Amino acid sequence: MKKISFIILILLIGSMAVAQVRETTYYDDGSFYSGQRDGKGRRNGDGTMTWVSGDRYEGQWKKGTMDGIGTYYWVTGGTYNGQWKNGDIKGHGIYRWPNGDMMEGDWKDGSRTGVGYFLWADGTRYEGPFVNGMATGRGIKVWANGDRYEGDFYQWHLTGQGTIVYSDGSSYSGFWLNDQREGQGTYVTKEGVEIKGTFHADQLVNQE
Repeated sequence: MKKISFIILILLIGSMAVAQVRETTYYDDGSFYSGQRDGKGRRNGDGTMTWVSGDRYEGQWKKGTMDGIGTYYWVTGGTYNGQWKNGDIKGHGIYRWPNGDMMEGDWKDGSRTGVGYFLWADGTRYEGPFVNGMATGRGIKVWANGDRYEGDFYQWHLTGQGTIVYSDGSSYSGFWLNDQREGQGTYVTKEGVEIKGTFHADQLVNQE
């Protein structure tokens, strides 16, 4: 029994040693891979793939595809660091754009789907749900100037019901459509005067 266990241990160690072998492979199109491979020669484990375009991926692989935790560097300047599945961005991660914008949250099939936050380069911030890459659902947006909105979003736009508190102390609570006050709502001036009525195209058209 001890002899059999010893042989199994040797086989396991041997297989692990093979899996840990790192090598660099150059392809005909000019791309190259440096990292671990499995017994079938597929990229498997930790490795770096550099494409002829200049794009680069550093991280985990499984059966030849990006799978696990890794970072993708686009030659245009954007990066994504987080989870991958079967070659697609899937799971939790952080995406940074070349202009300084960034988003952290849940991803599915390469697009933002789930809960997360988006931070613009100027300091404006959105927190809440995303659907197919766009802010949709009930969330919070705080602008760089201090304005703060909490309410419904649809494809990045203030649409539905919500409340905004402006940096000057005034506020509006009511209905919105495409970032404009639309429908019943209440506006409170910075002096505290309350104005209720119907709004259209961001203007008060009927005061109660």
